[in-house]
Amino acid sequence: MTSHRSARVDYTSQCTVIITYFDGDRQDRVVYERPQSQVPDGPLSTFDRIRISQFPTDDELTVEARRIFADMKLNRRIGEAASLSSVFIARTAAAALEMGL
Repeated sequence: MTSHRSARVDYTSQCTVIITYFDGDRQDRVVYERPQSQVPDGPLSTFDRIRISQFPTDDELTVEARRIFADMKLNRRIGEAASLSSVFIARTAAAALEMGL
């Protein structure tokens, strides 16, 4: 499984979600991109607040990642004894670089 993201990921419009898990003695991860809101500089207008609220929060992305992990176990894409280690959300290129993506 590769853990390198495409150089074309634009962090002004997308974030990267990393699911890290243990499957036996092996640690592995699933990496995927999701749309994210673009927050303008300066005060937010009512329209900006409405638009931003339509994108998932970190908590919602974490719940989504946990569901993906559970689905992978249910559908036997990973071992039955696999355990979730962490969920990391990289909202900036610097955060993704820190995670080695």
